[in-house]
Order: sequence, then C-alpha cells, then structure tokens
Amino acid sequence: MSRVQVVGARRVRLAAAAGLGTLSIAGSLLLVVTDGINAGIHWTHHAGVSAAPLLLVAGAIATMSIAHPPAWRRLVMRLVAIMAFAAWGLSQLFAGSPAAGLLDDAAILLFVVDAGSAVIGDARTHLRTAQPAGPETERSHRWEG
Repeated sequence: MSRVQVVGARRVRLAAAAGLGTLSIAGSLLLVVTDGINAGIHWTHHAGVSAAPLLLVAGAIATMSIAHPPAWRRLVMRLVAIMAFAAWGLSQLFAGSPAAGLLDDAAILLFVVDAGSAVIGDARTHLRTAQPAGPETERSHRWEG
C-alpha cells in the first residue's frame, strides 16, 4: 500500500468519524425538538430514534479511534466511552425488558468510570505541577491571632 493510499484511507476514516458525530448530534436535536412538539404523545418508533444518536456516537468514537489511534490510556478510556454509549443505546432499544435495566446500570457504571478517571487524571496532573508552598504563601494563609 502506498503512502497516498494510507493517507487517503485515514482521511476517509476521519471523515466517517466526523459524519457519524454530526449525525448523532443532529439526531439528538431532532429527538429533543420532536419530543417538545409532541409532548405527552407516545410514538411507536421513539425507542429506535432515541437509540440511534447513542449508537452513532459510539460508532463515531470507534471510527475515530481506528483512524487516529490514541496512546494506551486514552484508548482504554475511549473503549469505556464506546461501551457506555452502546449500552445506553441498546437499553433504549430493549426498553421494558429485564436486559434494559442491566444495560442502564452498565452504562451508568461506564460513564462514572470515564468521568471519574478524567477527574483523577486531571487532579494528578495538577498536583504534580503545583508548586510547594513557600514561607510567604504559608504566612498569607495562616490565621493571625
């Protein structure tokens, strides 16, 4: 495979990731607007329509990960995000079944792992780069009495 083919394939994957991401956002907006207009009216295909943006964004993250593979830790977190969105989307499709509850719980766990890991990682980074308090800083934070 030539370099031109490799670059071309990568660009196609990146464009696909962007397209899937755009479709997921558009689908979510359409769902919100439709639900707002049809407030209180139940429509038959709601579960499928609400699952689509979640499954599309899982596909977008997966496609992006293939097109531009991240470092190991970031790849693990992308996999967690893919599984979380997929579980949530599938729970929408299986609404009312026993599987839906398990899928919802799995999605919650995976989203919490993803967000918690981001917070822990940021906190560790800031702790490593924080300057130790010197005498001037310590004095300004002490209660005078």
